[in-house]
Amino acid sequence: MYDGIIQTVTLAAGLLGEVVPMMVAGVFLAEVLVALKIAGRIAAFSRPLTSFARLREECGTSFLMAFVSPPAANAMLMDYHAKEIITRRELVIAAVMNSFPTVVMHWRYLLPVYVPLLGIPGLIYFGLLMLAGLAKTVVIMLFGRAVLTPSSCAPAIPAEEPAVTLREALRTACTSSKKTLTRLLSITVPTIVIVAFLINAGVFDRLAGLMQGAGSVFPVPPEGFAIIAAQFGSFVAGASVASALLAAGDMTWQQIVLTLLVGNVLTSVTRSIRWLGSSYVAIFGMRTGTEIMLVSTALRNGIMVLLVAVLAYGFGWG
Repeated sequence: MYDGIIQTVTLAAGLLGEVVPMMVAGVFLAEVLVALKIAGRIAAFSRPLTSFARLREECGTSFLMAFVSPPAANAMLMDYHAKEIITRRELVIAAVMNSFPTVVMHWRYLLPVYVPLLGIPGLIYFGLLMLAGLAKTVVIMLFGRAVLTPSSCAPAIPAEEPAVTLREALRTACTSSKKTLTRLLSITVPTIVIVAFLINAGVFDRLAGLMQGAGSVFPVPPEGFAIIAAQFGSFVAGASVASALLAAGDMTWQQIVLTLLVGNVLTSVTRSIRWLGSSYVAIFGMRTGTEIMLVSTALRNGIMVLLVAVLAYGFGWG
């Protein structure tokens, strides 16, 4: 029992070390941008996206930040919501949009693994992941355009305001970010401790076992289940098994890509729950964080399943 407590504390400390610094940085940066009154100018780069989705310009600033740090970007959104710059509905839509930059930036981890091991099929798999992420973003943007009013696009900060020095902005940001960070950290710390306990208790491993069994409903050859089982360990393990099967000629490259996509759908359930606890709930709170996770995961998996069906039955990859 003592060892279990030590492992939980160690894991929780590691998770907190990943999330908390980015959360603090995101909230503080948001406060600085608001104080300097330049959030709108930075968001101009993503204005076509936010304007189409009828989101405020501040959401565009967060979207750009997501290419650097998703937790910091989401913390910015929460800070804007706390200050009533954006509504809760805008918060959910913008947070789901922020997941696309996260997918794009995965090239740093995926391409150096999948391309050397699988070659062109690995590149095709990565491209299909990008396509699914882009489709999800388009869908949530269309939803935003349908449910948000045009007036929501109006800048929350007037264009003509007295200039503020950087020192004044930093001082203001230090003061105003304390309240937001206190609220966020009061949720983040206990949530991550609970997630760490569940991980050490093997809850996610048992869930992974159940999801592996669900793979039988997809058009995957028997050899492909070894890839899916390995994917629950890590994407590197999945790619390694796929490379061996491809080299041995046991599966075609089309079957390899299709199996990797199915495995990605199945493993996304456990990934989403872990991410829910260590990020979404920690930043947005239980209700909003759960809603964002469910919307994001349902959209992505729905698109991925449709993509698998098209490739398997429309193009004969199964």
